[in-house]
Amino acid sequence: MPALDLAVRAPVRGVLADYCRFYGLDAFSQEGMQHYFGHVEAYGYDIATHVFLPARPPRGTLLVLHGYFDHVGLFVHAIRRGLQRGYAVLAYDLPGHGLSSGAIGDIEDFSHYQEVLRDVLTLLKPQLPGPWVAVGQSTGGGILLDHVLSSLAEGRRPQFQRIQLWAPLVRIAQWRKVKLSYQLMGRFRRVIPRHFRRSSSDDDFIDLVWHRDPLQARELPMRWVDSAIRWEARLQTLPACRFPLTVVQGLEDVTVDWRYNVDFVRRHSFLESLIELPGASHHLANEREDMRERVMAALDRHVLT
Repeated sequence: MPALDLAVRAPVRGVLADYCRFYGLDAFSQEGMQHYFGHVEAYGYDIATHVFLPARPPRGTLLVLHGYFDHVGLFVHAIRRGLQRGYAVLAYDLPGHGLSSGAIGDIEDFSHYQEVLRDVLTLLKPQLPGPWVAVGQSTGGGILLDHVLSSLAEGRRPQFQRIQLWAPLVRIAQWRKVKLSYQLMGRFRRVIPRHFRRSSSDDDFIDLVWHRDPLQARELPMRWVDSAIRWEARLQTLPACRFPLTVVQGLEDVTVDWRYNVDFVRRHSFLESLIELPGASHHLANEREDMRERVMAALDRHVLT
């Protein structure tokens, strides 16, 4: 993978072109939009990074951050909505995900996610227009929440004017059971088999993730669980703030402890709006079309204004 270079317009070729076709990322170039794709060096990782530009000069930049076990290829709908609203879109694979480097599905410490975000923004913010806005799914939402709380705790302004969280991670579902299981098995098991949950009512998406997506991890690293537990404890120590956030949450979500997580966001920020979706599950970026349109409408209303 070449280094990302927004000064060079060149078609994606070879196996990377096959990758783009498989996930539908090639459609944007075919529709007259620009797609730049390459790696960015960030906190010791090679981060697979995509920048999409609309046909007309962009009126801002939208960052799309995916969730755990996800990658940019699964976020075509969110990318398309940002482009349709006239925004440049930046999206990258988290360490250990998609085409980025790092042990598969693993992270030594959740602080690495913040350092990677900082390095990617340091490189690309001067090259892309403001205002900068962001949306994060699950772990991506947790990363953005951490960014807001940590920045303000350190006396710095967050890097985004508006942020929306889709089913944000603070605690995983069955949190006490997760912590107890780690205490019992964490010292003796490096990985455990991944249990695929039905995270969407879109049957095609579930079939892709369960059976056809070659970038899906099949094991859960126990170190990631330990990192998530330590990260949640650190979040509890950060002071509350008045930064406005919106949250979109499916009421059938069994992946995260969404009731606790929404309450955490409410207690630690200014929860400007909570959009609850009866019947929707966890992966809001890929729910069935009628529910997904409600998710995208919330993005329009509160972020892509």
